[in-house]
Amino acid sequence: MNRLITLQENLSDAYDPVTICSFDYEAIQAATKPLIHQSARFLYIKKGKGVIEISGVRYDIRPNMLVAITPWTISEITEVTAPIQLMRIVYDYQYINSVLKGVSGLEEDSSELLQFLSMEPVAYLDSIQTDYIDLLAEQLRAELGVESTHSAPTAQPLSQLYVTNKLIELMILYRRYVMAVRGEKDYEKGISQENAILSYIYAHATEKLTLSSVAGAFFISESTLSKRISDITGTTFTKLLTSIRIEKVSDFLVYTDLTLDEIAALTGFVDASHLSKHFTSKVGVTPIKFRKIYGKSKTKFNRTNKNIAFEIADYIHQNYAQEKLSAGEVASKFGISVAEMNRLMLYYSTMNFEALLNFVRINRACELLASTDYYVIDVAFEVGYNNIKTFNINFFKYKGMTPSDFRNRITLQKSDGSETGKTKKKTTRKPEEEE
Repeated sequence: MNRLITLQENLSDAYDPVTICSFDYEAIQAATKPLIHQSARFLYIKKGKGVIEISGVRYDIRPNMLVAITPWTISEITEVTAPIQLMRIVYDYQYINSVLKGVSGLEEDSSELLQFLSMEPVAYLDSIQTDYIDLLAEQLRAELGVESTHSAPTAQPLSQLYVTNKLIELMILYRRYVMAVRGEKDYEKGISQENAILSYIYAHATEKLTLSSVAGAFFISESTLSKRISDITGTTFTKLLTSIRIEKVSDFLVYTDLTLDEIAALTGFVDASHLSKHFTSKVGVTPIKFRKIYGKSKTKFNRTNKNIAFEIADYIHQNYAQEKLSAGEVASKFGISVAEMNRLMLYYSTMNFEALLNFVRINRACELLASTDYYVIDVAFEVGYNNIKTFNINFFKYKGMTPSDFRNRITLQKSDGSETGKTKKKTTRKPEEEE
């Protein structure tokens, strides 16, 4: 690939992290640069002719054409033979995904619908279909206002529910219209490796992801992967990964009261300083200022799945030391089942209840081991474990060493900044001996 593809940013001065959908008009007079879309959208083309390329496949642009673009899809308008006029409906894909998957008994249908949008990105509408989409688009415009003109709509009761239903209706109609032309056949054509790579990096961004591990997942060399990412995005693997992680950081800043160190640990950054440096450089404001701006606006989501997931994560961080803190107890507190709680947490915070609880406890244990002379068993009890064996197993799992080894590696500093070279009191044995 010879041309660089711009990563279309979500985070900007105009970005509102708690908006589930926006509506706008757009006019395109000439070919565009290729874009990697971080946010999902529908493009409803009313006038114009040309060619659009989506994930390497070319489609003719015609009036009354509906285009579905899912996150981390590459698109480009390569030709404009007649000026293009379109409506742009941008929406929170994760939120809609969580709503769809939360419908009991319809999980399979919901997954199929979302998959369909990525596999069949273009629908050409007939006159009857156009009338339906025209009406739906007008309803969304009336509810949302027009983004570029900052025309704020009159506040309506149950607005979020209304918009959510209209978005899902649009998705269902889109699928029906495409299949009415194509017929019910196997449409699984697969996606380009470029899109697969981007999707993989996004899905595993909070893990200890390396160029080597991603290259191995796709059975290609590190140099090939590095070049491919550079060719696609014009940036490096590291910068791309950082951009994705910052997107996830913004959610934790808005929806939880977690400290920067805690957020850093959950999103793949070394520490709060490392997170703050990259976040400020990317977003233009510090994480603290970002939280002050958007933190109070989270109530706009009311009790959505996204908000609940982060409320649970926040609750775990506040109550991790409770010995009998259980998945059932917490799920009941938030009015959902354990299975639903774990599904939401996996989707939004990348860890289920047990994993996040142990993660928080072990991180707190590390702080105590480094800053106190507590016996290891006392540290275990302090962070919520009721026996030393479970503590040791989990500590080794997350830190790759025993509590004793961790403490022995800590170099103490005096208040004047000089290093003593001493370690804290040794109190532990090897995991298999610590019963």
